[in-house]
Amino acid sequence: MKNLKSCAWVAKHLESVLVFDAGIVKPGQDEPYKPFTIVQGAQRFDISYALSEENTALSNMMCDQYQFQSHMRQLGVNQTDTIVVYDDRGLFSAARAWWMLKSMGFEQVFIMDGGLPEWIRCGYATQQAYSKINEIGDFIAQPDITRTYFIDKEKVLNSIPDSDCLLLDARSPLRFSGREPEPRIGMRGGHIPNSKNLHYSALLSERGLVRPLAELHIIFNRLECTDKSLQFSCGSGVTACILALAADECGYRDLSVYDGSWSEWGNSALSGELPIHCYEG
Repeated sequence: MKNLKSCAWVAKHLESVLVFDAGIVKPGQDEPYKPFTIVQGAQRFDISYALSEENTALSNMMCDQYQFQSHMRQLGVNQTDTIVVYDDRGLFSAARAWWMLKSMGFEQVFIMDGGLPEWIRCGYATQQAYSKINEIGDFIAQPDITRTYFIDKEKVLNSIPDSDCLLLDARSPLRFSGREPEPRIGMRGGHIPNSKNLHYSALLSERGLVRPLAELHIIFNRLECTDKSLQFSCGSGVTACILALAADECGYRDLSVYDGSWSEWGNSALSGELPIHCYEG
């Protein structure tokens, strides 16, 4: 697949690529992210803090291009580099890092299929502290104006009645239906009207690898995604990017992630502003 690299490939090319751990803590948890081990040579890609918008109460919001560029340069990233991202849960937040880099015009970025669990399963080397590059990189954030990678609540709201647009929600079926409480405090249950549920785990094998392309096509065809603009949502815009990854692999082009996702839409303070659908019974 065009956006994925196997652990074997990454291990073979460790000397010529930049590897980043893009893991995050589970929703509703406040403690710092601390993986039990790190892929050899990996640096930290901090979605929730260093690369998150500062002036918002919402989780994991995409920062502006200037903040993004500055931090990438501090990490020693150059325009000619190849980046591989992974996370500690197989595939949970690495796709978010991939999507963020893509939105900033950086094309040579890939996801390590299976993440840290697969890396360990294969017996490759790990370390206990993040690596650091002491040279400032020349990374240039150039937002891709030909595509809308991130959208806001107004765009989602206006798209609800549009039959040519479909929003796919990556949360679990129980959260989507409103039958299970949200992990974040102050969130209503349910989903955005006219959206469909596609839990991100459905796109992964039992081993945590992305399913073969033929299987991904079947999943999207069942949801009647053909010839539609696709929007993706989840709890805070992180696992929604897994859906964007799979759709991109399948050749869908008009793809957008709702940044803020249910952390914004489900906020009880917005109950009179944003409509919600819940299953009854």
